[in-house]
Formats: sequence, C-alpha cells, structure tokens
Amino acid sequence: MIVSVCSLSGAPGVTTLAAALTAAWPSTPLTVPVMVEADASGGDVKTWHRLSAEPGLASLAAASRRPNPDVADGVNPLLEYANETASGFYAVTAEAAAHHCEGAVWQLGQRPWLLKKAGAAVADLGRITPRGPGLGLLGASTAAVIAVEEAPAQLARLAACTVLTTALEEAGVRVGLAVAGGGDRFSDAEICAQTGLPVWARIPRDALGAAFLRGEELPAGRTVWARARSWARERRDVGPVDWMPLLRCARDLAERLDAARPRNPRADGPGQPGEDGAVKLEAVA
Repeated sequence: MIVSVCSLSGAPGVTTLAAALTAAWPSTPLTVPVMVEADASGGDVKTWHRLSAEPGLASLAAASRRPNPDVADGVNPLLEYANETASGFYAVTAEAAAHHCEGAVWQLGQRPWLLKKAGAAVADLGRITPRGPGLGLLGASTAAVIAVEEAPAQLARLAACTVLTTALEEAGVRVGLAVAGGGDRFSDAEICAQTGLPVWARIPRDALGAAFLRGEELPAGRTVWARARSWARERRDVGPVDWMPLLRCARDLAERLDAARPRNPRADGPGQPGEDGAVKLEAVA
C-alpha cells in the first residue's frame, strides 16, 4: 500500500505530516510502516536525525530497476534501504539537494513495485509541480493525502487543480485533504464544496509533537522527552500518543486509511496499472 502525502501549493508541513503518519501507523508483526522521502526538491529527515546518506532514496531507486522478484509475505523490502530514527519510525531518506533526488523520484514513479510490496509505504512527495517527477509515484498510490493551509488563497489554488485530482480519482487513487492551521475558519463541508475533496484530517499546531518527530530535545523538559522516547521504544502502543495532538491526529488518519485499504493484495493500487504497477498521469498545468 502506498500512501502519498503532498501539497499542490505552499509549504503546509508535508514532511512532518508524513513522519507523523508513519510513526502512528497501526503496526503489526507483518506490517512495519516505512516513510519514503520522495520529494524531488530534497529531503530533511537525514539532517533532522543525523543519519548516514546510504542506504537511502538513491539505492532504493537503483534496486527498483531490477526485475520484480517474489517477496515473501510479511517481508517489507523497504526496510533494507531504511534507517530507524530517534523518534521510532523507519525512513528511506533523501539527500538535501534537488539534483541528487529528481532522477531517483522519477525512477520510482516509473517502477514503484518495491513500494507496492511494502505493507505500508508513506511517500513524502513534497510539493507537486506540473510535469514534475513526483507525478509518477502520485499516480501509483493507493491513496493521496493533500496537505493544504486553511486560507482562502490556498484553497482557491487547490480548487483550480481539479484536472489533477480528477485524474487521480479516475485512476483509482483515493484523494483527501489534511487541513493545517487549526483556525476552523471554514467547515469541512465548505472546504469540500470549494475543492471537491473530502477533509480527512485537521492538522493541529503542535510544536512539541513536531519537535519530537524531528529528533529535537523537547522544550518541555527531560520528563516529557523521556516519555516520548519511551513511546518510540514501545512501538505502536497508541495510548501514550494522546498527549501529543499531532500524533493523535496522525493516528486517526492512519487508522482511517488502513481500514479502507484493498483487502485483495492484487488490488492494492490504482486501476489499470502498467507493467510495473504505475499509472501514467497526463501532464497537468
């Protein structure tokens, strides 16, 4: 299952949301969620957590060029290219510079089979641009979470992108919104009426939760930091995240997406895939 997290305008915290979604995803012995930094403009997680450059996005893209071998049930092939962060989630990290990432993102969009073999792959696509390399992975996703600020200009730009969102839905990709801002300026029904997309989550302002996901020392002191570290070690004991609004919201969104996943593994992805399971989206402006 591939869940893509992206924006179509602005910078509403896509990477932080993708990290939160991965950290809070319902985990079982057969499903270890992995975040894939597939932002063509460059990644942040490697710097946040002071991780090594490899394995990472480049080696994952290189491996995707191989013929598709059978992967045993319960084996997540992404773990071979991922690092565990101090916040307790696994991530395939990208280099910080765009020129190191664009080709790898394009390659994964052409051959996304390794991500499709994962029980849960959360792809951070950053900001999607016309004819950008992230369109391939977006079209290969099971679901797309579009992050948007609760601001008239941001919502208007999203409403103007219906050619893309309609193409995704026609390809079998479920599309919904994660609305950031926390102002409740517009109701879910009003946002849906303007954009044509359902609101799946309201992302709260949570400096503590965001700092935890970035691996920072938490400003609330050693006790709170120890509590967060303990939750990361316990791996998916969802109760303790209730005191971090961002992770609580991400947990609810993850459970919603997981409950709606196709139960037939062969159907886990958009309709009418190509040879490698990718859907070709027409270039959108």
